[in-house]
Amino acid sequence: MASLTFRPWTRDAPEAGSLKDVLSRVAADRGHFRELTEAALQEEIAGEGALESSDSDEDDENDDREDSQASAKPATRDDLFKARAEMLQHIDTANNEVMIALDFVSLLLTKDAPEKGKTTISAEIKKQIPLGSLGYDMWQNMPVNKAREAQDALLATNVRMETLQRSADSLLVAADRLESNVRKETQYWDQILSITANGWNVCKLPGQQHRLGVTYGFNESAPEFSRRGIAALNASPDGGILLERGIGSKPKAMRVVLRQGGLAVGRSRVPTVADESETMLEARIRHARNSLFDEELYHELLRESRGQASLGVSTTGDGIVFRSTSAESPQSTEVLLELVGLYDIQDDLDVKLEQDTLAQVIALVARTLLSQAHREKVKKRSGVPPPLSERRDDRPTLPILRPVMAFLLQHTAMKLVNQYTSSIGSLLAAAHIDHEDQLAAFDLSKAAEIHGVEDLAGILMQRWTSESVLSFYGTKITIRLETTLAQSFGTLYTLIGTNGRVSKFTECEELRTSCDAAIASELALYLQRKAGQAWKCNVREALITKHDSKDGKEDRIWVTVDSQAGLLALNSPTKKISWGSQSSSSNTFHDAWLELLG
Repeated sequence: MASLTFRPWTRDAPEAGSLKDVLSRVAADRGHFRELTEAALQEEIAGEGALESSDSDEDDENDDREDSQASAKPATRDDLFKARAEMLQHIDTANNEVMIALDFVSLLLTKDAPEKGKTTISAEIKKQIPLGSLGYDMWQNMPVNKAREAQDALLATNVRMETLQRSADSLLVAADRLESNVRKETQYWDQILSITANGWNVCKLPGQQHRLGVTYGFNESAPEFSRRGIAALNASPDGGILLERGIGSKPKAMRVVLRQGGLAVGRSRVPTVADESETMLEARIRHARNSLFDEELYHELLRESRGQASLGVSTTGDGIVFRSTSAESPQSTEVLLELVGLYDIQDDLDVKLEQDTLAQVIALVARTLLSQAHREKVKKRSGVPPPLSERRDDRPTLPILRPVMAFLLQHTAMKLVNQYTSSIGSLLAAAHIDHEDQLAAFDLSKAAEIHGVEDLAGILMQRWTSESVLSFYGTKITIRLETTLAQSFGTLYTLIGTNGRVSKFTECEELRTSCDAAIASELALYLQRKAGQAWKCNVREALITKHDSKDGKEDRIWVTVDSQAGLLALNSPTKKISWGSQSSSSNTFHDAWLELLG
């Protein structure tokens, strides 16, 4: 590159230039004076439109002002160096553009004149681009073809229409998809709002803030169950909601099965399997809540059964087993508490058994007691906490199984006593003995005081008492039943006679034998009162005797009552008149007495 030398600016010309300078500028601009005439100058002025508006004058003034500013001399040294740097930058830019143009032309020449192009092309271009890779051709203009141009225009129009049609179809598909998404979202949020309005708590899933869930568990439950009381609300492809409880969370329910002689005589009801396509989301949430509640109930029953082996409670592969009576007998009812999957028992739902009602009552009692345990935990937590200590309190066993056993024992005892009372009443009726009987039943005297589940649970936790009364010939025999598991296991039977004598038994067979003897004794006393003072009565043996002074013999008549065999008999040494299920006399009890006397 040629060297560039900077020279200082010339000094400013004087205000009024010399005539020599003016003439030299005119000669340089217009040429020799011989060619300048007034007519030529007027024509030039008229042709160039020297007379301009005031706006043009102002623009000229602005342009002159800018030109004067641009041509102003640097005032300081920094301005001088800045002007120098700007000038060098413009020179470099111009030089770069010239060299690029030169390389382009040289590369183009290497196609047809390689030697000539090599002399001017730069070394950098030689390294990066092969020589002769750029060329040119000259084409002659083709003649105008109107038919082809019309065909090309038609093709272009058709292509444009096809493109527009595809765009319209894409927009329609997008609109349909948007409408479907809006409908699904509306349906999803409508169901969310419906369950929220019904009191269910909808929240974000822990650790998954982008997903919604519903909590249906119980805060008072054990930790392993309270943590499972949440399910995800996933959107289904059709806009509904799928309730996702997690892997392995199949619906389950606790079922009570009553067995006699190895055969099932009663089953509690279990809910049907919730259909995934069920329209009511709240129903599916309720199914999940009930399943979790029954799982916790069965867990608490297992914990309690481990310490009740002395009461006849055992655990098997099927579930928890205990009997309705303390003694094993063919009429004893075996109770099985099991946790079953709803998908595994659908075939048994339509089978109706004799004692289904009793099994359902036992299941309801167990669920009521667990609910009461939850309420007591809430009261305890809301009260004053105990003092802090280093000792860790163990989780207590909930009292559910023992009250259930007490209820079933009382029910079984009442059933046995009522069967006995009914059989005795049948024998007395066969003998035409006027009588009245009152069957044993649960004491409902406090039913009017029950105002909620807590009052009912309080009654279930107390001891059970019932009475059965049999009256005939002015006598009254009372059988009182009392069942409690607080001190001892089983039912206490109390027999109260007419004379106020009290006898207590722990087995129903003992009560039956003693009660038969008491009824026979009362019938013997009745006959002795009818016969007069000559006859004597042995109450213990239900025997009435009379001493005959003529021949020295003793007349003996005794009464026999056997409720198990279903027999009431009036006996003498030579004759027997009986009433019962197998053979029955047509005589009344009093007529049979007279017959034996005659």
